[in-house]
Amino acid sequence: MNNKLGNCKTCGKEIAKGVKKCSHCGKDQRSFFGRHKILSFIGILILFGIVGSALSGGEEEEGKADGATATTAAAPAKEEKVYKLGEAVQTDKVEITVTKFEEKDQVGNEFVNKAVSEGGTFVAIQYKIKNTSKKPVGMFDYPAVSLVDEEGTEYDADIDASSNYAIETNVDNAKIASDLNPGITVTDTKVFEVSKESFAAGKWFIEVGGEKVQLK
Repeated sequence: MNNKLGNCKTCGKEIAKGVKKCSHCGKDQRSFFGRHKILSFIGILILFGIVGSALSGGEEEEGKADGATATTAAAPAKEEKVYKLGEAVQTDKVEITVTKFEEKDQVGNEFVNKAVSEGGTFVAIQYKIKNTSKKPVGMFDYPAVSLVDEEGTEYDADIDASSNYAIETNVDNAKIASDLNPGITVTDTKVFEVSKESFAAGKWFIEVGGEKVQLK
């Protein structure tokens, strides 16, 4: 016989401790968890799931943040390469090498020539084009060649002056109507007309295929 007594949670009368029901009022004396074991078990599983998800989510976000920081730290800014005269610039299909530049007031010969405009100067260049691909390359596949100043201002070639300079130098054997076959190198020329004062003041470059070749 159980001699340990307690009180009913509902009616307050004395009953033996550990009994499931009150002998006086019949009320269940067990706790909620004791009365609903299955629901309690499910609730505990859900609680563990929520806590576990929160912890793993926090670790994942922290990992992402750390990873992003590490990636940022490991990616230094790319330093722009500037080529010199005589250095080859490799583009998608051809190799361009600016071999010479000169500043002139007039281009051409005694029969065909052109003088620079007032306040201007001619910047004349000679460059080689080599087909480094496995297929013939047409002139429309060549990269654009332009003159740029140190602020990035771009200048197009003067077509008339370029033609006259080609006659003057007699080095231009670039392909016009036909394609440039693999492994073949030709020479081309271009002339740009710019402000004489501006050209004397700063750095200037030939830009080809997104790369820069410094003239001065």
